[in-house]
Amino acid sequence: MSQSITIETTNAIQLTLLKAMAQRLGLPAKEIQSQDKPTEAEQYAAFKRFAGSWKGEETAEELEAIIYSARNDQPRNIHL
Repeated sequence: MSQSITIETTNAIQLTLLKAMAQRLGLPAKEIQSQDKPTEAEQYAAFKRFAGSWKGEETAEELEAIIYSARNDQPRNIHL
């Protein structure tokens, strides 16, 4: 089974380091350069696929209250 991951670098140093890391791990690496930027609609669709959603009975305000009430912000004694 073959899997792939896309890592977008912003400069040549990052790309060189990642290629060297792949080589050290014995992984095949393929370099693809692209100047195409996704449209805003494509970015939003990708975000929706990544973030997901659910349907629930609670309103946003009720969910916020549930999250805040579940927090444990009490000080702790930690000895290192």
